[in-house]
Amino acid sequence: MSLAEMSIEKKAELLLNNPIALADYNYRTWQHLPRAELDAVKLEALKQRFAALRNRIPVLKKLADGEGIEQIEKFDDVVPLLFEHTVFKSYPPSLLEKKNFTQINKWIGKLVTPEYAEAIAAADVSSCKGLDDWFDTMDQAVPQVRICHTSGTSGTLSFLPNSVREWEKACDVRKLFVWKMEGPNTPQPDLHTVYPYYRKGYLSHVRANDFMIQALLPDESNFHAAYPATLSSDVLHLGAKLRAAHAKGTLDRLDISPEMIEKKKAFDKLQAEMPKHLAGFFEEMATKLKGKRVYIGATWNLLHNMAKAGLERGLEGVFHPDSYITTTGGAKGVVQPEGWREDVMRFTGVKTLNETYAMSELVSGSNPRCEHGHFHFTPTVIPFLLDPETSKPLPREGRVTGRAAFYDLGADIHWGGFITGDEITVEWDKPCACGRPSAYVAGPIQRYSEKNGGDDKITCAATEGSHREAMDFLNNIEG
Repeated sequence: MSLAEMSIEKKAELLLNNPIALADYNYRTWQHLPRAELDAVKLEALKQRFAALRNRIPVLKKLADGEGIEQIEKFDDVVPLLFEHTVFKSYPPSLLEKKNFTQINKWIGKLVTPEYAEAIAAADVSSCKGLDDWFDTMDQAVPQVRICHTSGTSGTLSFLPNSVREWEKACDVRKLFVWKMEGPNTPQPDLHTVYPYYRKGYLSHVRANDFMIQALLPDESNFHAAYPATLSSDVLHLGAKLRAAHAKGTLDRLDISPEMIEKKKAFDKLQAEMPKHLAGFFEEMATKLKGKRVYIGATWNLLHNMAKAGLERGLEGVFHPDSYITTTGGAKGVVQPEGWREDVMRFTGVKTLNETYAMSELVSGSNPRCEHGHFHFTPTVIPFLLDPETSKPLPREGRVTGRAAFYDLGADIHWGGFITGDEITVEWDKPCACGRPSAYVAGPIQRYSEKNGGDDKITCAATEGSHREAMDFLNNIEG
């Protein structure tokens, strides 16, 4: 059956399970799916996902019961069921301090469907000595799940329970653009990846490396990491705690083992030497991969560090012009230096730097920036704008500013709806000059915490009572 002959229901199933098939594996078609039809498919996909997960994810069932929501008829019906993004770090902090990973697994089990909750609960993590040990144990015990964590800028890590299939679907979408796919039989290019960070790790964007290799490259040998080792989540967590304690003036209250202090010193030394190390690494890559087509995906600061290291060695136009360089992630409160984009393009030799608006919680949805500076919502994401005080839905028409929220249709074992800390302006109706028919983010993206001097109390759109009961249920994991 051709796509034109498919029912909305069948197209929704494709969007949920094999999204790039909805665009016949063509990167141009993916960006130009007709808006009205795509919205209808998205709504049907949301209905299907809610029906499948409503009674199977414990914390979602608790919230839906409290709100009396049995089905979804329109997009805004799901707004009371959008979690605060802080849900993913709402576990009692004492569990991590005491390395009580058995209880952390029970907490994660309330965020996922039963078959995964059972597998996670069955994993023996009682002897895990830290985060690195726990992640490694979970990978072996539950191979169909790949839990990752965020950077923990607040001092607390968010744990995101993603299935292997969720990661694969996200990388399939990336492949559309990196390979410039024009159909299902697009030949695989001789592509290399240059990655200016660690080969492995459990931080979300490092975690993606395994799946990017599988989706994009001929084999592992085409992946070139500046640091072949594994990035320590224990050290990252300690660094986040130290920064948070310093900001609060409570450094003297931290109890840190001598072993962790030594690990942190070694990591800090490596960070201090990173510019010098990257300079040597990229000089080697410039020789080894000169003129070759590469894929580089990293946060803006890693890309800029890479470019500066290369430019200081006189390296310019190093890779094939058809190489794909992409960056995602916000500035995280850091002022981005003037000309960083031009530095990256001058060093690599590409004509375009592909920027996206994305976040760790949105595993399937990097929203690409067009040549007119607008971030266009990808087909696997349903965007919402909420009142910043009440989190009630704002109109889905005109040009509206409010708190960003999303439903990630790629999430299949956990609930994909969440509220962010970002203020954005969305243009729902006026077409972008680039020709893409989707709604888009127009203007700057700002964190409410930065705007409000560090404070941002996110309010769930659910009634206070049902939201509180759902959160109490999530965190009642004793016994």
